[in-house]
This record gives sequence, structure tokens and C-alpha cells, in this order.
Amino acid sequence: LAILGPRRVLRAPHLLAGIAIAVTLALPNLIWQATHDWPQLTVAGGISDSDGTENRVLFVPDQLLYLSPLYVPIWIAGWLRLRRDPALRWAQSLWFGYPLLCLLVIGSGGKAYYAIPLLLALLAAGCEPAVQWAHRRLLITAVALTAAVTAVLSLPILPTSAIAIPQGVNPEVAEEVGWPQLTDAVAVAWSKVPAADRPRAVILVQNYGQAGALTHYGPSRHLPGPYSGHMSYADWGPPPDSSNGPVVLVLQRGSKGYGADFTACRQITRVDNGQVVDNEEQHAAVMLCTGTTKPWSALWPELRHYY
Repeated sequence: LAILGPRRVLRAPHLLAGIAIAVTLALPNLIWQATHDWPQLTVAGGISDSDGTENRVLFVPDQLLYLSPLYVPIWIAGWLRLRRDPALRWAQSLWFGYPLLCLLVIGSGGKAYYAIPLLLALLAAGCEPAVQWAHRRLLITAVALTAAVTAVLSLPILPTSAIAIPQGVNPEVAEEVGWPQLTDAVAVAWSKVPAADRPRAVILVQNYGQAGALTHYGPSRHLPGPYSGHMSYADWGPPPDSSNGPVVLVLQRGSKGYGADFTACRQITRVDNGQVVDNEEQHAAVMLCTGTTKPWSALWPELRHYY
């Protein structure tokens, strides 16, 4: 808006009112971020350090795939329309804003879907010219095919044996596969904890996905609630210092673990989802340790991790 206009919008009362409402709604989160050393920036840095190169390489292909390849001509038409149509001068900042946002996401190593909101605006702008030059049956077919593909990629429609199809586009869709088997593996380790020690024992998992699995399936296996230092799951707090007994530790595949934080650890089993899907929890190690090297309250800052 500042570069391309119309700049009068920047002085409009309704824009200032909208900004005030947005700031008011966001203020509690901003205060929490500021008083907790801006963890969102820490997460963003972790994403860039760990996945930045992959994110940059896949950025353009993902832009073409996320909304559907069938919609690419439509949002390109929308981009050209916003750039050329004098009647849409009030929205022309969007044609400049989208590539600018893409450059910012690529430069920071962020996820490709960070740019999707503006891509949706371009798609909306392209709908009218698409209706004008495309045959109605062609558009209906494109929408129907896109809806079907999107459902397959994002909803639990396919059997787990075919999960590799959506996993190639959306890896997270496969991360809940094997949760019952993960919980069963933890139950095996928990059964090794002497009954007298169980009131003081703790289940600690490495990521919030594992914690979600045990929270959902654990009660039916008579397991206590899990703890995790991963991202905001850590804000539920550490175990009480009185829980100074054995620790059932679940490590993500390939993890170096917490060797310096726990004593006399031995592997009890590994998670096996039957080779249905190769996700981050497949072959996760389930360890049993005799205890911690220091009280949980002192250990918790070291166990907290953001990515």
C-alpha cells in the first residue's frame, strides 16, 4: 500500500480501528512471548536451521501443488488482473505483496505454506476471468478434481497402506499412524517398573506427538499422563520433584537422547507400526532409567526444546 497505493487507505479510520482490534486480540500472546524470551522466534530459527534448505528447494513446487495444479492458471490470471486492471487499483498491492512475501519466506527458510494466504487472494481475483474464458464444464471438472485430491491429501480417507501417497505432499498426515503401537510399547516398559515405585515414576516423551498419543490411548492401558519438554507442551510443567523414581523415556528415531540427564538407562523395546508407514515415531526407542541426575525442577530448563 505504501509503495503502490492507494495510500489514502493508510489514513482511513476503519483501517486504524482494524489495527487496534487486531493488536488488542494479539496483545495477550505478545505479552506472553515477550515475557518468555520470544519462543516463536526460537521455533522459526529452528525451522530455518533444520529444514531451511529443503524448504527453499521445495518452495516453488509447493506453491504449484498446495491449492492444486489445476488452479495455477486461475491465480496467475488473478495476479495479472490485479497488476493491469485500473478498476482494481485499490487491490493492486496484492500483486506486489505476494512475490515480496515469497522472497521473505525463501530468505528466512520458512515453510512454503506461509505464503498461501496471499495466494488465496490471487485465486479469488482470477475467478472472474476464469469464468469468462473457460468452459463451464471445464471449471466444474477442475473444482471437482481439486476437491477430491484435497480430500485425499488432507483427510483420513485412504487406508494406512496407501498413506505414502498424501505423505509425499503433506508429511504430517502420516505422523499419527502407529500411535496405538507406540502406546503399547510404552506399556511394555511401564510394566517393568516395580509396583512399589510406580507412584514415583514418570513417563517422559521427546515430542508433543508422542505426548498426544499417550494422552489419548494411555488411559486404556492404565498409563499415567506423560510429560514432555517439547515446545509449549513444556508449559504444563515438569513432574514434581517428589517423582524421583524410575523414568520411562521415549526417544524419537535417530535421537541422541538425554544421556547426561538420566541414570542407568536401558532400552526395553522399539516402536513398530508393522512397517505400514515410515514416520518419525517408527522405531522410536523406549528406555527405562532408574532416575534423574538432578531434581525435575532443575532439569526442566535443560529438557525444554522448541524444534
